[in-house]
Amino acid sequence: MRTHKADLIRYVGVVLTFLAANAWAGRDDFSTPKIREGSAYTSPNPSYRVVGMEDSGTEHTLYVVAASLDVLTQQRLNRIIEDIERRNLGFTSIQFYKSVGDKPQSPAFATYDLLGSYLPKDNKTYYGVAAKNLYGAWAEGPR
Repeated sequence: MRTHKADLIRYVGVVLTFLAANAWAGRDDFSTPKIREGSAYTSPNPSYRVVGMEDSGTEHTLYVVAASLDVLTQQRLNRIIEDIERRNLGFTSIQFYKSVGDKPQSPAFATYDLLGSYLPKDNKTYYGVAAKNLYGAWAEGPR
């Protein structure tokens, strides 16, 4: 009984420490990338919007807003990826989001709106938290 009580007290202490650390640091639910000027465009067919590209050393991440149904349907998603690749933007990854906001600064992407991430080197899209039932799964890319 005594060890269970000690374990419970230790567990409660860890949980309280974790909660206090989160409250102290504040919660950042948004990604606010530094977008390269002139890298945004809108595509009518297939329908998606490139908000822009963020350069970080050798990594070049493209931020795309598209309809959930398009990103969660492999054939539609691959049409978007193929269209982006035709434009030859030199990206190393694509982040697909449901929406883009302007708070806390523009552009702002809510982490809970991440539909998926496409990595050309793997030729796979890894589904994000907004993909709900597909979260953690992946889909083959267009190649």
